[in-house]
Amino acid sequence: MLSDRIDALAHAAIDAGVFPGCVVYAQRAGRAIHHAAYGTTMYRDPGSLPVGVDTVYDIASLTKVVTFTAALALVDAGQIGLDDPVARFLPAMRAAGVTVRHLLTHSSGLDIRLSALRERGAAAIRAAAYALEPARTPGSHTMYANVSSLLLGDVVAAAFGAPLDVAVGELVIGPLDMANTGYCPPEGMRSRIAPSEWDEGWRGGLVHGVAHDESAYALGGVAGHAGLFSNAADLGRLAAMWLQGGAWAGRQILRESTVALACRDHTGHMASPSGMPLRSGLGWARDRPNYMGAAPEGTIGHTGFTGTAIVILPRHQTALVFLSNRTYPRRTPPPFPHHAAIAGTVAALIAP
Repeated sequence: MLSDRIDALAHAAIDAGVFPGCVVYAQRAGRAIHHAAYGTTMYRDPGSLPVGVDTVYDIASLTKVVTFTAALALVDAGQIGLDDPVARFLPAMRAAGVTVRHLLTHSSGLDIRLSALRERGAAAIRAAAYALEPARTPGSHTMYANVSSLLLGDVVAAAFGAPLDVAVGELVIGPLDMANTGYCPPEGMRSRIAPSEWDEGWRGGLVHGVAHDESAYALGGVAGHAGLFSNAADLGRLAAMWLQGGAWAGRQILRESTVALACRDHTGHMASPSGMPLRSGLGWARDRPNYMGAAPEGTIGHTGFTGTAIVILPRHQTALVFLSNRTYPRRTPPPFPHHAAIAGTVAALIAP
């Protein structure tokens, strides 16, 4: 049975020390076909708790999925144009030729290691990002970089006319009833959150209930590229909306045509650092076997550094949400298989 095979994969990964625990949620045609929790939040360390299906995780770069969904909602509303220069919204932006589309497809040519700026503070991080010049002609190369999503989040905030957390709340989180999702979770929620990592060197202890990503943390926990916390059911609602042509609970969050456009390959013709085509939609990665397994062509998804993944199989009206804290207790490379490979195996299992 499907559930037995997923159970075996999860337990084997925990036994191998890939992560202390995880939640696996799969849906098909609007119905959950698997939703289960495994393991604990911190192995057998003091304070560790059993993982539940409602355990909340730092979703790391899955934050980008919420950010680009919000950006596309503003595209639908006519407040953002895909080919608008980013400088239209961010006047301090130096790279005049970079557009919103470039940010969405990671083809801006902008490159900077944001985490290296963590000591400088929020204003300096943004100033460094805005001062960048493209290393390559925008639209000619793909290179995944956090700075693109940081800037996209700032565009969303500027176009919406409110801080990013407010914009995302009104454009995505609220309409999808994602009640367990947000930035900077309150202290009272901490018992439901899986810790991310021990960081004695910079933060002086356990990273728990605050953004794991260093640059997002330095930016106050609210950023376009990282910082959100969520659980599997909430992210399942987001995935369902994408599978349902942008609709959720009788409300059209995104236009159906926008969903179709965002899921197409926009970058397969571009060069990439590996020399191989790196297919991406508008925000989504496409056809990445490292965490999509043998899923059919047209599969979209995203991963998060802390141990998270979303995989959506539009052809089969099927989606997977995989949440873990594989960075606990340290972010050293985990034993094989990596959490992404496990997500890919599960994605292959749930494909009809």
